[in-house]
Amino acid sequence: FLTQFSENKVRVIKNLVKIPREIKTEQFIKFFQDKYKKMQKIFLRRTKFNFVSLNKLGKERKEVYIFGIVKNIKEKADKKIVEIEDMTTSVKVEFSLNVKNIDNLMLDEAIVVRGISAGEYLFGKEIIYPDIPLRPPTKGQERVCFISDLHLDETPPSDIKKFFDWFKTQKIPYLLVAGDVSDKESFINYVKDLGSKVFLIPGEKDDSSYPALGIKLKEGLKNVISLSNPAMIEINGVKILMIHKFNLDMLKKRYLGQSKLILNEDSLVLDVVPDIVHCGHTHEPEVQNYKSATIVNSGSPLSDFKPVVINLADRSVEQIRL
Repeated sequence: FLTQFSENKVRVIKNLVKIPREIKTEQFIKFFQDKYKKMQKIFLRRTKFNFVSLNKLGKERKEVYIFGIVKNIKEKADKKIVEIEDMTTSVKVEFSLNVKNIDNLMLDEAIVVRGISAGEYLFGKEIIYPDIPLRPPTKGQERVCFISDLHLDETPPSDIKKFFDWFKTQKIPYLLVAGDVSDKESFINYVKDLGSKVFLIPGEKDDSSYPALGIKLKEGLKNVISLSNPAMIEINGVKILMIHKFNLDMLKKRYLGQSKLILNEDSLVLDVVPDIVHCGHTHEPEVQNYKSATIVNSGSPLSDFKPVVINLADRSVEQIRL
């Protein structure tokens, strides 16, 4: 991710702007190493454990903490054998099926394991994710409106017009759109004359790759900023993660899903903690709080649509019924 745009009170923190045309062997290694180092740094900030390198595990039976990337998962009878890799070697860890988090463990994710070292095997007792910290909500100024899943190729124009007629009366300086506009030309016609700054990311209907580059828009649209999926911006000190498809595990694991691309760096590591997560995809309006983060989904005009307005000054949230 690269910082691409900065203006007054708004800063783009994360935005994928380039995808390599050719993938070479060394890029796979570089991609793994980048993810490993970023996630290790997050764990070191979030925990106080002394990690043992996997090549330093001895035959002496003792409790250890290890950090690594999940390389393989196999289930055998009443246990799971998980192969974990660090920068030195890999080791097999045996977990009973009642260990917390074992069921939602996925390949290629970074974890810390508390276990009992015993020769070639490690007996896992606990799977630890870095999670986000509990802290006072960050506040700023101005109001922001959040919408997604407009599906302009399917939604009746009267329903879309109803929203934009309402929006124009509100004098809200920022409009954030979390993907699946589907018809970019129609979208441009709706937003080009707004007096608000518009931030747009693609959804699966716009671009099925993940992460995905921003939607290409015609030049001259000074009020519309097209960003990647996912992306992160900061408005008056409040950090906002824009991501089309989201689940809470992404905050707990500090990782934004499995990449379909091999890049020069792993852009899905959540090394910056968001204050607000703006998502879509489900077509179901929802607002929830997790620790210090507010998670918002406006739903879709195709089902149930409730645009969300957040006042950054007090972090109050309003779901609008049009």
